[in-house]
Amino acid sequence: MTDCEIDAAVTRPFPDSKPSGEVHYMLRQSRVGCHRTCLALLVAILLACLSPSTPVVAGTMDRWQALTDEGTVAREQAKYQEAEQLFLLANQQAQGFGLLDVRRATSLNNLGLVFHDQGQPEIAQSYYEQALVLWEQALGPAHEHAAVALHNLAEIYLEKGEFDQAETHYLRSLMIGEHVLGLGHPRLAVGYNGLGMLHRKQGRQVQAEASFHLALGMMANSDGAESVEEATIVNNLAALYKEKGLYTFAEPLYQRALNLRRAFLGECHPSVAMSLNNLANLYHAQGLSELADQRYREAVAVLEAVPDSPERLMGSILGNWALLAHERGLYIEAKFRYERALVIQHQTLGGHHPMVEVLRDRYAGLLRELASEYRRGSLPRGPQPSAPLGSNGFVQAVVVGNLE
Repeated sequence: MTDCEIDAAVTRPFPDSKPSGEVHYMLRQSRVGCHRTCLALLVAILLACLSPSTPVVAGTMDRWQALTDEGTVAREQAKYQEAEQLFLLANQQAQGFGLLDVRRATSLNNLGLVFHDQGQPEIAQSYYEQALVLWEQALGPAHEHAAVALHNLAEIYLEKGEFDQAETHYLRSLMIGEHVLGLGHPRLAVGYNGLGMLHRKQGRQVQAEASFHLALGMMANSDGAESVEEATIVNNLAALYKEKGLYTFAEPLYQRALNLRRAFLGECHPSVAMSLNNLANLYHAQGLSELADQRYREAVAVLEAVPDSPERLMGSILGNWALLAHERGLYIEAKFRYERALVIQHQTLGGHHPMVEVLRDRYAGLLRELASEYRRGSLPRGPQPSAPLGSNGFVQAVVVGNLE
Protein backbone atom coordinates (compact mmCIF):
# COMPACT_ATOMS: atom_id res chain seq x y z
CA MET A 1 0.00 0.00 0.00
CA THR A 2 1.17 3.51 -0.72
CA ASP A 3 0.80 6.69 1.27
CA CYS A 4 -1.39 9.59 0.22
CA GLU A 5 0.79 12.50 -0.79
CA ILE A 6 -0.33 16.11 -0.50
CA ASP A 7 1.57 18.38 -2.83
CA ALA A 8 2.58 21.85 -1.84
CA ALA A 9 0.21 23.16 -4.42
CA VAL A 10 -2.73 21.30 -2.90
CA THR A 11 -2.50 22.98 0.45
CA ARG A 12 -0.99 26.06 -1.09
CA PRO A 13 2.07 26.69 0.97
CA PHE A 14 3.57 28.47 -1.98
CA PRO A 15 3.20 32.20 -2.77
CA ASP A 16 0.38 33.44 -4.90
CA SER A 17 1.49 36.98 -5.29
CA LYS A 18 -1.37 38.89 -3.94
CA PRO A 19 -0.76 41.60 -1.40
CA SER A 20 -3.43 43.42 0.51
CA GLY A 21 -3.88 46.51 -1.58
CA GLU A 22 -2.15 46.13 -4.92
CA VAL A 23 -1.21 42.87 -6.59
CA HIS A 24 2.40 42.47 -7.70
CA TYR A 25 3.34 39.62 -10.01
CA MET A 26 4.78 36.67 -8.15
CA LEU A 27 4.95 38.61 -4.91
CA ARG A 28 6.75 36.45 -2.43
CA GLN A 29 3.95 35.81 -0.01
CA SER A 30 3.02 32.33 1.15
CA ARG A 31 -0.43 31.05 0.25
CA VAL A 32 -0.81 29.69 3.74
CA GLY A 33 1.52 32.50 4.78
CA CYS A 34 2.33 34.10 8.07
CA HIS A 35 2.86 37.64 9.33
CA ARG A 36 6.57 36.91 9.61
CA THR A 37 6.85 36.76 5.84
CA CYS A 38 6.35 40.48 5.74
CA LEU A 39 9.96 40.95 4.69
CA ALA A 40 8.71 39.77 1.33
CA LEU A 41 5.37 41.56 1.46
CA LEU A 42 5.15 44.81 -0.48
CA VAL A 43 2.14 46.62 0.95
CA ALA A 44 0.76 49.02 -1.65
CA ILE A 45 -1.80 51.75 -1.32
CA LEU A 46 -4.06 51.76 -4.34
CA LEU A 47 -4.60 55.49 -4.70
CA ALA A 48 -2.48 55.47 -7.83
CA CYS A 49 -4.60 52.67 -9.27
CA LEU A 50 -7.93 54.46 -8.96
CA SER A 51 -9.67 55.29 -12.19
CA PRO A 52 -9.65 59.09 -12.52
CA SER A 53 -13.16 58.99 -13.97
CA THR A 54 -14.58 57.15 -10.96
CA PRO A 55 -15.20 59.31 -7.89
CA VAL A 56 -14.84 57.34 -4.67
CA VAL A 57 -15.88 58.31 -1.19
CA ALA A 58 -12.75 58.47 0.94
CA GLY A 59 -14.41 56.61 3.79
CA THR A 60 -15.37 53.72 1.52
CA MET A 61 -11.85 53.52 0.11
CA ASP A 62 -10.28 53.58 3.56
CA ARG A 63 -12.74 50.97 4.79
CA TRP A 64 -11.94 48.66 1.86
CA GLN A 65 -8.19 49.02 2.47
CA ALA A 66 -8.55 48.37 6.20
CA LEU A 67 -10.68 45.26 5.65
CA THR A 68 -8.29 43.97 3.01
CA ASP A 69 -5.25 44.51 5.21
CA GLU A 70 -6.93 42.83 8.19
CA GLY A 71 -8.00 39.92 6.03
CA THR A 72 -4.48 39.50 4.69
CA VAL A 73 -3.01 39.40 8.20
CA ALA A 74 -5.64 36.87 9.32
CA ARG A 75 -4.92 34.66 6.32
CA GLU A 76 -1.17 34.84 6.89
CA GLN A 77 -1.83 33.59 10.43
CA ALA A 78 -3.94 30.70 9.06
CA LYS A 79 -7.13 32.20 10.53
CA TYR A 80 -9.00 31.35 7.37
CA GLN A 81 -12.59 31.80 8.53
CA GLU A 82 -11.81 35.24 9.92
CA ALA A 83 -10.00 36.14 6.70
CA GLU A 84 -12.94 34.93 4.64
CA GLN A 85 -15.36 37.20 6.49
CA LEU A 86 -13.06 40.20 6.18
CA PHE A 87 -12.52 39.62 2.45
CA LEU A 88 -16.28 39.24 1.93
CA LEU A 89 -16.83 42.59 3.64
CA ALA A 90 -14.06 44.15 1.54
CA ASN A 91 -15.71 42.77 -1.58
CA GLN A 92 -18.98 44.38 -0.54
CA GLN A 93 -17.19 47.70 -0.19
CA ALA A 94 -15.60 47.22 -3.61
CA GLN A 95 -19.02 46.99 -5.25
CA GLY A 96 -19.32 50.74 -4.70
CA PHE A 97 -16.30 51.42 -6.90
CA GLY A 98 -16.25 51.69 -10.67
CA LEU A 99 -17.00 48.62 -12.78
CA LEU A 100 -13.38 48.38 -13.90
CA ASP A 101 -11.78 49.39 -10.60
CA VAL A 102 -8.89 47.01 -9.97
CA ARG A 103 -9.76 46.75 -6.29
CA ARG A 104 -12.81 44.71 -7.23
CA ALA A 105 -10.53 42.17 -8.88
CA THR A 106 -8.16 42.21 -5.91
CA SER A 107 -11.04 41.38 -3.56
CA LEU A 108 -12.19 38.56 -5.81
CA ASN A 109 -8.67 37.13 -6.00
CA ASN A 110 -8.30 37.33 -2.21
CA LEU A 111 -11.56 35.43 -1.78
CA GLY A 112 -10.28 32.81 -4.20
CA LEU A 113 -7.14 32.41 -2.13
CA VAL A 114 -8.89 31.94 1.19
CA PHE A 115 -11.38 29.42 -0.23
CA HIS A 116 -8.45 27.64 -1.88
CA ASP A 117 -6.74 27.55 1.52
CA GLN A 118 -9.83 25.90 3.00
CA GLY A 119 -9.93 23.13 0.44
CA GLN A 120 -12.77 24.50 -1.70
CA PRO A 121 -11.18 24.68 -5.15
CA GLU A 122 -14.44 24.99 -7.11
CA ILE A 123 -15.40 28.18 -5.26
CA ALA A 124 -11.83 29.44 -5.48
CA GLN A 125 -11.76 28.86 -9.24
CA SER A 126 -14.90 30.95 -9.74
CA TYR A 127 -13.36 33.90 -7.87
CA TYR A 128 -10.04 33.58 -9.73
CA GLU A 129 -11.85 33.56 -13.07
CA GLN A 130 -13.83 36.67 -12.17
CA ALA A 131 -10.66 38.42 -11.03
CA LEU A 132 -8.90 37.51 -14.29
CA VAL A 133 -11.74 38.91 -16.41
CA LEU A 134 -11.78 42.18 -14.49
CA TRP A 135 -8.01 42.62 -14.57
CA GLU A 136 -7.85 41.88 -18.28
CA GLN A 137 -10.67 44.33 -19.00
CA ALA A 138 -9.21 47.08 -16.83
CA LEU A 139 -5.48 46.64 -17.48
CA GLY A 140 -5.12 44.42 -20.52
CA PRO A 141 -4.35 40.70 -20.92
CA ALA A 142 -0.58 41.19 -20.64
CA HIS A 143 -0.60 43.00 -17.29
CA GLU A 144 1.17 41.53 -14.26
CA HIS A 145 -2.11 41.43 -12.31
CA ALA A 146 -3.59 39.10 -14.92
CA ALA A 147 -0.54 36.87 -14.48
CA VAL A 148 -1.44 36.44 -10.81
CA ALA A 149 -4.90 35.09 -11.59
CA LEU A 150 -3.49 32.89 -14.36
CA HIS A 151 -1.02 31.35 -11.92
CA ASN A 152 -3.68 30.73 -9.29
CA LEU A 153 -5.97 29.13 -11.88
CA ALA A 154 -3.08 26.93 -13.00
CA GLU A 155 -2.83 25.56 -9.47
CA ILE A 156 -6.54 24.74 -9.49
CA TYR A 157 -6.22 22.88 -12.79
CA LEU A 158 -3.16 21.05 -11.46
CA GLU A 159 -5.12 19.85 -8.45
CA LYS A 160 -7.98 18.70 -10.67
CA GLY A 161 -5.62 16.74 -12.88
CA GLU A 162 -6.32 18.94 -15.92
CA PHE A 163 -2.67 19.08 -16.88
CA ASP A 164 -3.05 20.69 -20.31
CA GLN A 165 -5.00 23.59 -18.83
CA ALA A 166 -2.54 23.89 -15.97
CA GLU A 167 0.43 24.05 -18.34
CA THR A 168 -1.28 26.64 -20.54
CA HIS A 169 -1.99 28.90 -17.58
CA TYR A 170 1.45 28.48 -16.01
CA LEU A 171 3.15 29.33 -19.30
CA ARG A 172 0.91 32.34 -19.98
CA SER A 173 1.60 33.62 -16.48
CA LEU A 174 5.35 33.15 -16.88
CA MET A 175 5.38 34.78 -20.30
CA ILE A 176 3.78 37.90 -18.83
CA GLY A 177 6.13 37.84 -15.86
CA GLU A 178 9.24 37.53 -18.01
CA HIS A 179 8.04 40.44 -20.17
CA VAL A 180 7.33 42.64 -17.15
CA LEU A 181 10.19 41.64 -14.87
CA GLY A 182 12.82 40.23 -17.20
CA LEU A 183 14.24 36.73 -17.55
CA GLY A 184 15.48 35.10 -14.36
CA HIS A 185 13.77 37.51 -11.97
CA PRO A 186 13.42 36.04 -8.46
CA ARG A 187 9.66 36.59 -8.44
CA LEU A 188 9.34 34.18 -11.36
CA ALA A 189 10.48 31.30 -9.15
CA VAL A 190 6.91 30.54 -8.09
CA GLY A 191 5.92 29.91 -11.69
CA TYR A 192 8.79 27.52 -12.33
CA ASN A 193 7.96 25.73 -9.09
CA GLY A 194 4.45 25.26 -10.47
CA LEU A 195 5.82 23.86 -13.70
CA GLY A 196 8.00 21.52 -11.68
CA MET A 197 4.98 20.17 -9.81
CA LEU A 198 3.14 19.74 -13.10
CA HIS A 199 6.03 17.82 -14.66
CA ARG A 200 6.31 15.66 -11.56
CA LYS A 201 2.63 14.71 -11.73
CA GLN A 202 3.06 13.91 -15.40
CA GLY A 203 5.95 11.59 -14.60
CA ARG A 204 8.46 13.87 -16.35
CA GLN A 205 11.02 13.66 -13.57
CA VAL A 206 13.97 15.15 -15.46
CA GLN A 207 11.99 18.25 -16.42
CA ALA A 208 10.57 18.52 -12.91
CA GLU A 209 14.00 18.45 -11.29
CA ALA A 210 15.30 21.05 -13.74
CA SER A 211 12.35 23.36 -12.99
CA PHE A 212 12.82 23.09 -9.22
CA HIS A 213 16.55 23.80 -9.46
CA LEU A 214 15.85 26.74 -11.78
CA ALA A 215 13.35 28.14 -9.27
CA LEU A 216 15.84 27.78 -6.42
CA GLY A 217 18.52 29.45 -8.51
CA MET A 218 16.24 32.40 -9.17
CA MET A 219 15.53 32.83 -5.48
CA ALA A 220 19.23 32.69 -4.71
CA ASN A 221 19.69 35.60 -7.09
CA SER A 222 17.46 37.86 -4.99
CA ASP A 223 19.07 39.10 -1.79
CA GLY A 224 20.57 35.84 -0.61
CA ALA A 225 18.18 35.70 2.36
CA GLU A 226 16.16 32.61 3.13
CA SER A 227 12.37 32.72 2.86
CA VAL A 228 9.32 30.59 3.47
CA GLU A 229 8.78 30.39 -0.30
CA GLU A 230 12.14 28.66 -0.63
CA ALA A 231 10.83 26.02 1.78
CA THR A 232 8.09 25.08 -0.66
CA ILE A 233 10.46 24.56 -3.59
CA VAL A 234 12.86 22.60 -1.40
CA ASN A 235 9.94 20.47 -0.19
CA ASN A 236 8.83 19.72 -3.74
CA LEU A 237 12.35 18.78 -4.80
CA ALA A 238 12.54 16.46 -1.79
CA ALA A 239 9.27 14.84 -2.83
CA LEU A 240 10.69 14.22 -6.29
CA TYR A 241 13.81 12.58 -4.87
CA LYS A 242 11.64 10.44 -2.60
CA GLU A 243 9.65 9.22 -5.60
CA LYS A 244 12.93 8.28 -7.27
CA GLY A 245 14.02 6.37 -4.16
CA LEU A 246 16.84 8.82 -3.43
CA TYR A 247 16.07 8.95 0.27
CA THR A 248 19.47 10.26 1.34
CA PHE A 249 18.90 13.30 -0.86
CA ALA A 250 15.28 13.75 0.19
CA GLU A 251 15.70 13.73 3.98
CA PRO A 252 17.95 16.82 4.38
CA LEU A 253 15.72 18.74 1.97
CA TYR A 254 12.57 17.85 3.90
CA GLN A 255 14.33 18.84 7.13
CA ARG A 256 15.46 22.12 5.60
CA ALA A 257 11.89 22.88 4.49
CA LEU A 258 10.62 22.12 8.00
CA ASN A 259 13.22 24.37 9.63
CA LEU A 260 12.43 27.25 7.26
CA ARG A 261 8.71 26.96 7.89
CA ARG A 262 9.19 26.89 11.63
CA ALA A 263 11.45 29.92 11.43
CA PHE A 264 9.08 32.01 9.32
CA LEU A 265 5.65 30.66 10.26
CA GLY A 266 6.09 29.55 13.86
CA GLU A 267 5.38 26.14 15.35
CA CYS A 268 1.59 26.17 14.93
CA HIS A 269 0.95 26.48 11.22
CA PRO A 270 -0.52 24.05 8.63
CA SER A 271 2.66 24.19 6.54
CA VAL A 272 4.69 22.99 9.52
CA ALA A 273 2.28 20.07 9.95
CA MET A 274 2.68 19.27 6.27
CA SER A 275 6.47 19.18 6.55
CA LEU A 276 6.28 16.92 9.59
CA ASN A 277 3.98 14.60 7.69
CA ASN A 278 6.32 14.53 4.71
CA LEU A 279 9.22 13.52 6.92
CA ALA A 280 7.01 10.85 8.46
CA ASN A 281 6.17 9.51 5.01
CA LEU A 282 9.85 9.36 4.12
CA TYR A 283 10.66 7.46 7.30
CA HIS A 284 7.70 5.17 6.61
CA ALA A 285 9.07 4.40 3.16
CA GLN A 286 12.45 3.58 4.73
CA GLY A 287 10.89 1.28 7.32
CA LEU A 288 11.77 3.65 10.19
CA SER A 289 8.43 3.21 11.92
CA GLU A 290 9.23 4.83 15.26
CA LEU A 291 10.55 8.01 13.65
CA ALA A 292 7.57 8.11 11.31
CA ASP A 293 5.17 7.68 14.23
CA GLN A 294 6.80 10.51 16.12
CA ARG A 295 6.52 12.91 13.16
CA TYR A 296 2.86 12.01 12.54
CA ARG A 297 2.07 12.60 16.19
CA GLU A 298 3.74 16.02 15.99
CA ALA A 299 1.89 16.87 12.77
CA VAL A 300 -1.50 16.12 14.32
CA ALA A 301 -0.57 18.12 17.42
CA VAL A 302 0.31 21.13 15.29
CA LEU A 303 -3.00 21.03 13.42
CA GLU A 304 -4.95 20.65 16.65
CA ALA A 305 -3.33 23.87 17.87
CA VAL A 306 -4.25 25.83 14.71
CA PRO A 307 -7.48 27.87 15.17
CA ASP A 308 -8.88 27.17 11.69
CA SER A 309 -7.08 23.94 10.94
CA PRO A 310 -7.65 22.75 7.35
CA GLU A 311 -9.84 19.69 7.79
CA ARG A 312 -8.74 18.17 4.51
CA LEU A 313 -5.12 18.23 5.63
CA MET A 314 -6.02 16.68 8.98
CA GLY A 315 -7.99 13.95 7.21
CA SER A 316 -5.07 13.16 4.92
CA ILE A 317 -2.58 12.91 7.77
CA LEU A 318 -4.90 10.70 9.80
CA GLY A 319 -5.47 8.50 6.77
CA ASN A 320 -1.73 8.12 6.28
CA TRP A 321 -1.22 7.42 9.94
CA ALA A 322 -3.99 4.81 9.85
CA LEU A 323 -2.22 3.10 6.96
CA LEU A 324 0.97 2.82 8.98
CA ALA A 325 -0.89 1.40 11.96
CA HIS A 326 -2.63 -1.04 9.65
CA GLU A 327 0.66 -2.24 8.18
CA ARG A 328 2.16 -2.65 11.63
CA GLY A 329 -0.76 -4.79 12.78
CA LEU A 330 -2.08 -2.15 15.19
CA TYR A 331 -5.60 -2.84 14.02
CA ILE A 332 -7.59 -1.08 16.72
CA GLU A 333 -5.67 2.16 16.35
CA ALA A 334 -5.83 1.91 12.58
CA LYS A 335 -9.61 1.41 12.78
CA PHE A 336 -10.17 4.58 14.81
CA ARG A 337 -7.93 6.66 12.58
CA TYR A 338 -9.48 5.36 9.38
CA GLU A 339 -12.91 6.19 10.77
CA ARG A 340 -11.97 9.71 11.73
CA ALA A 341 -10.21 10.29 8.42
CA LEU A 342 -13.22 8.97 6.49
CA VAL A 343 -15.63 11.27 8.31
CA ILE A 344 -13.43 14.31 7.63
CA GLN A 345 -12.69 13.51 3.99
CA HIS A 346 -16.28 12.55 3.23
CA GLN A 347 -17.39 15.94 4.54
CA THR A 348 -14.70 17.94 2.77
CA LEU A 349 -14.27 16.01 -0.49
CA GLY A 350 -17.56 14.15 -0.98
CA GLY A 351 -18.30 10.46 -0.99
CA HIS A 352 -17.11 9.80 -4.54
CA HIS A 353 -13.72 11.49 -4.36
CA PRO A 354 -10.83 9.14 -5.24
CA MET A 355 -9.13 9.80 -1.90
CA VAL A 356 -12.31 8.84 -0.04
CA GLU A 357 -12.64 5.69 -2.12
CA VAL A 358 -9.05 4.70 -1.31
CA LEU A 359 -9.68 5.25 2.40
CA ARG A 360 -12.91 3.27 2.21
CA ASP A 361 -11.16 0.35 0.50
CA ARG A 362 -8.36 0.34 3.07
CA TYR A 363 -10.86 0.50 5.92
CA ALA A 364 -12.84 -2.40 4.46
CA GLY A 365 -9.64 -4.41 4.17
CA LEU A 366 -8.85 -3.67 7.79
CA LEU A 367 -12.27 -4.83 8.92
CA ARG A 368 -11.78 -8.11 7.07
CA GLU A 369 -8.44 -8.61 8.78
CA LEU A 370 -9.96 -7.73 12.15
CA ALA A 371 -12.72 -10.31 11.63
CA SER A 372 -10.10 -12.90 10.74
CA GLU A 373 -8.11 -12.09 13.87
CA TYR A 374 -11.23 -12.38 16.04
CA ARG A 375 -12.04 -15.78 14.54
CA ARG A 376 -8.55 -17.01 15.31
CA GLY A 377 -8.81 -15.64 18.84
CA SER A 378 -5.89 -13.29 18.34
CA LEU A 379 -7.97 -10.31 19.50
CA PRO A 380 -10.34 -10.14 22.50
CA ARG A 381 -14.04 -10.23 21.72
CA GLY A 382 -16.50 -7.59 22.89
CA PRO A 383 -16.22 -3.79 22.95
CA GLN A 384 -12.70 -2.43 22.60
CA PRO A 385 -11.41 0.58 24.54
CA SER A 386 -11.43 3.69 22.41
CA ALA A 387 -8.02 4.89 21.36
CA PRO A 388 -7.36 8.62 21.54
CA LEU A 389 -7.42 10.09 18.05
CA GLY A 390 -5.66 13.33 18.69
CA SER A 391 -2.14 14.06 19.79
CA ASN A 392 -2.83 13.86 23.50
CA GLY A 393 -1.57 10.33 23.97
CA PHE A 394 -2.07 7.29 21.77
CA VAL A 395 -2.28 3.78 23.12
CA GLN A 396 0.47 2.70 20.75
CA ALA A 397 2.64 4.35 18.17
CA VAL A 398 1.33 4.56 14.61
CA VAL A 399 2.75 5.76 11.31
CA VAL A 400 1.33 6.48 7.86
CA GLY A 401 1.66 8.47 4.66
CA ASN A 402 2.86 11.32 2.50
CA LEU A 403 1.60 14.88 2.22
CA GLU A 404 4.01 16.78 0.04
